[in-house]
Amino acid sequence: MNRYGDEMLLKMDRDLRLAKRIQEAEAASGELMTQEEVTFGVRQGLIETEADIITLNNHQIWEGIITLPLPDRLVRVPRGKLQEGRNSHGRDEVMWIDEQKGISLSLSRSSHPLHVSQIEGMGRIITDQMRTLKKDAQWLHEETVQGDSLIVFYGESIQPSTSGLAYDIVIVTSVKGRAVTGNVRFPVEQLHLWRLLTRAIFTCARMSENRNGPIH
Repeated sequence: MNRYGDEMLLKMDRDLRLAKRIQEAEAASGELMTQEEVTFGVRQGLIETEADIITLNNHQIWEGIITLPLPDRLVRVPRGKLQEGRNSHGRDEVMWIDEQKGISLSLSRSSHPLHVSQIEGMGRIITDQMRTLKKDAQWLHEETVQGDSLIVFYGESIQPSTSGLAYDIVIVTSVKGRAVTGNVRFPVEQLHLWRLLTRAIFTCARMSENRNGPIH
């Protein structure tokens, strides 16, 4: 068989194994919650599943410009530690992690202007670049969602990690006319809850004033 045929067989095998892992992860999550249930829980500050209880509290970032409802188990990385070994290029970065469960959420606000009408386009540019750089990633889904205060682009993929497979969600939005990018990353075993939870967090996020306009 030629090289192209070998690569196709390897990709088919990887896709089948990936689909099986996703099915196993969803089956292990017990009684599956809906997006509406998770979003309601985030608004109330409490999510209860058969296996877990998650409490959430509001966190203000960037001098209170935006407020995010985050699970208490996510710990914010100190600013000094976050910038060690990095060249931020004028970016203002924040990050939270749950070391025990291998979950991270990071956001970076740049000086680059970004109108709400450009969010989806910028998101697709970023995901196209990542497709080129990360050949071993499986890209699954892209969409742009209107939240309470933010319009958010989500680009979802599954990527190899040191502990197995990780689900990665690229985030692109605009806050006060400036580009904000980031990602949420978690083990594929946490897929169902954390995919919904990510959307709920950014759906319920609040800006201090002057909301973004609707999607046109």
